[in-house]
Amino acid sequence: MKRLLSILTFLIFHISYFIVDAQPLQPAPKFVSKVQKAILSLNTYNKKGDLMNSGQAFYVAKDGEAVADYSLFKGAYKAMVVDASGKQYDVESILGADDTYSIVRFHVNTKGNAFLTAVDRIQSIGSAVYALNYSKDKISVCPQGVIESFDSLNSKYAYYKLSLNMGDQYVGGPVFNDNGEVVGILQSALGKGINLRSYVMDIRFRDELKISAIQSRSSQLALSNIYIPKGLPDTQEECLVYAYFKSHTADNDEYMDIMNRFVATYPQCAEAYYRRSTSLTDLHRFDEANADMDKYLSLATDKPVAHYNIAQSILNKLQFMPEPVYDKWTADLALSHVNQSLELESAMSREESPSNIEKGKVLKAQILLFKKEYDEALSIYDELIAANPKNPTYLYATSIVKQERGDSLTDVIADLDSAIAMFGDPMPAESASYVLRRGQLYNLAGKPRNAVIDYNQYAYLLNSQVSDVFYYDRSQIELQARMFQQALDDINSAINLAPRNPLYHVEKAAMCLRFNMIDDCITSCNTALGLNADLPDAYRIRGYAEIQQNNLAAAKSSLQKAIDMGDEGAAELMKTYIK
Repeated sequence: MKRLLSILTFLIFHISYFIVDAQPLQPAPKFVSKVQKAILSLNTYNKKGDLMNSGQAFYVAKDGEAVADYSLFKGAYKAMVVDASGKQYDVESILGADDTYSIVRFHVNTKGNAFLTAVDRIQSIGSAVYALNYSKDKISVCPQGVIESFDSLNSKYAYYKLSLNMGDQYVGGPVFNDNGEVVGILQSALGKGINLRSYVMDIRFRDELKISAIQSRSSQLALSNIYIPKGLPDTQEECLVYAYFKSHTADNDEYMDIMNRFVATYPQCAEAYYRRSTSLTDLHRFDEANADMDKYLSLATDKPVAHYNIAQSILNKLQFMPEPVYDKWTADLALSHVNQSLELESAMSREESPSNIEKGKVLKAQILLFKKEYDEALSIYDELIAANPKNPTYLYATSIVKQERGDSLTDVIADLDSAIAMFGDPMPAESASYVLRRGQLYNLAGKPRNAVIDYNQYAYLLNSQVSDVFYYDRSQIELQARMFQQALDDINSAINLAPRNPLYHVEKAAMCLRFNMIDDCITSCNTALGLNADLPDAYRIRGYAEIQQNNLAAAKSSLQKAIDMGDEGAAELMKTYIK
């Protein structure tokens, strides 16, 4: 009897589980024939173009806006939808995503698409709901349930728990109320056995899924895992901020896609053309960049600023990207634009624009310096100094112009002395670059001890947050000043910061040889050669160190390797010491 009861209990449990898991289908409501046209089949693809995930989505607006389950898009490089009539469309852009609530909003380039009408409020507990999925054929039955409970999100949206499991084949599809309004997107069921229940994310939550200049952490993570192009923020102003941030984080292809969308969306936005021209210049697409600059100038409402920006862009190209040459962009063209900027600023006599005139003069002086018209550049800086007697920036600039002109280092350093004196005592951190430049000039002038003092001051001003290059440079100056222990300490500091730079190990080996630290010298040479076996200096220094150890066989081998690399110093050592 007990055995019979156990069997009956087992059968009753599994029959009830089967009924819940099977979602008994009911006749579909009348509105199905109308809403079915807005439900899509969705395929996503990986980087190689292989099918990654298949599921469904649905239109929520007439302009091709749709939503789907986020899991389908995670890791995708391409996506495609098929509508109820069998027409295929590529997913053009992602409009927002959230991996916490597993929903993605995207855009398909289509016109006149059917779309679902969303509810305008949270649905009450006990309300009937219906799940639908994609089908080319007429839908006659569908799973039906009721809202069992819901959690409130941000006091605006609901995360619904249903009375049963609608079934995995409906996940990502729309869930409707009795009026044929879409309540939300069906998500994966949770629970076990007879407690297995489906959940629905409020469709109105899609309003939170946006591309913005400053994304939430959840949205940022979700979007970073989708490699399909992203859409733009809702307003032109936010697009400008978004583009600015993306210019520092996106690769060239992604940024160009953003700027192309920006221009297409806001074709009268002058700033969009200017920013795109910068990216086109980086890609060596100079004719396109030049065309964008022309468009920028024609649309810009502030012509003086536009001329200034174009002059700056051309100078940047000439200074930092001299190759390949672009004949249309010359220093004379840059000078012409900055002169027009200054003329327009002066003619407008705007009380709020004296800083623009000052900026324009600085840029003009920089262009004249590039053209090697030193006297004209100095004339502008003298004018700026007269108007701004307490601004050290212009004295710093004159020191550069005078050095380029070939003036005596004494005169060049004098300008820096005057500039540094303006900072007062104690000197602020912003004076560090002035002090370092003066140290470099002292070194060129054959005053290494003065140079070391400025290098020390520079490190102090930056709280010793300096690079390996700084320590290397200071060690070389300390050698000239016969400050041997300081030089050895600095080359060790450089090595600590960049242990895989073979040059530093070679320099340490040379110092150790000078200080008769033969074993340390050979160790440093071996370390350098372990990083780069093609260093004739390292072989030559090691060979000479081995001579000091009277290890002539090893010395001969080391020197010969250096000789084979064309080192004449090694050849002289071989003649002198190896018989």
